[in-house]
Amino acid sequence: MIAGTALARWLADGAAQDASFAGLDAVARRWSAHPLMAGLERDLIDMRDRTPERLIAAARRFMDRGDDVEALMADLIASCRTDPFFRPPFQPISTEVQNSLLLYHHPDLSISLGVTGLDALAAKKSGRTGAASINFTGCLTLLRFIHAGGAIVSLWEAPPVPGTFTFAAAGACRLVERRRIADGEELLVDGRQQSFVIEHAEADILFFHAVARTGCAPVALEYDSDSLACIGATGTDEAGARLQMMASLLRALDRQDALPVLREALASPHFFIRWHVMREMLALDAEGSLPSLRRLAETDPHPDVRAAARQTLDLFFADEEAPVPAPAGEGQACPA
Repeated sequence: MIAGTALARWLADGAAQDASFAGLDAVARRWSAHPLMAGLERDLIDMRDRTPERLIAAARRFMDRGDDVEALMADLIASCRTDPFFRPPFQPISTEVQNSLLLYHHPDLSISLGVTGLDALAAKKSGRTGAASINFTGCLTLLRFIHAGGAIVSLWEAPPVPGTFTFAAAGACRLVERRRIADGEELLVDGRQQSFVIEHAEADILFFHAVARTGCAPVALEYDSDSLACIGATGTDEAGARLQMMASLLRALDRQDALPVLREALASPHFFIRWHVMREMLALDAEGSLPSLRRLAETDPHPDVRAAARQTLDLFFADEEAPVPAPAGEGQACPA
């Protein structure tokens, strides 16, 4: 990186850097102590049964205090004008068409303030060469369009996601309607069977975005916009994703002493985690993991995991034992 004059001067000035960091800390303290944040924290503490609907209701109360959020934005802008190296104390979230600041994050609820840029949206639409994706997040989501930018959205539905999800039962999604969004309008989307796509806009779109992370479907689904068929699935559980990553890391480090811990992870309620962990166990110690593989082939509650385990036994352990017979009506599928 070739630093500009101002940046080079800042990098060489420890006192200037300290002042920038102090400004960030001051804004973070003001925000964390603000009644808006304190009220939301109190709502969640007092909420004994954190259903998705109650969490979204708490997010609505947060969004209703738009004057407080506007004052916060004014504070951030003033800090940026005072110090060009000031960074807002909120995690940025960026996609092809959207830039957001994560205003609040809790394991059960997140709230962000975002902008979908007209130019970025137009570039994505015009640059498309094949089918697009229609994504069902698996979670209950609320969008409040502060400035809708003349957006036209399409609304979609798909079959609900069961706990024993299989691609064979995913079905196809279908278009429900297309309509224009007005300034101030809310869009409540049950990502377990609903989705939306921004088809067109006339200006930048400014919106609040809240996601309730309890009661989510086990997987988020991706459908093809041309065939409307399900083409992908992703786990919605953050802790589960970390567990998968750690299992892969332990395998990459050849930590065979971690096998007892990985065996415990086979009790995960998510079928795709159980199979991911099983694969990593086999890569670490195939013979030592064979009893666990046999158990999955015989008793795992998910048909795809049982089928994948039977396939593995047939392919790699055929000389050691007779293959486990498949129950009537089950195919040979291997979960990703």
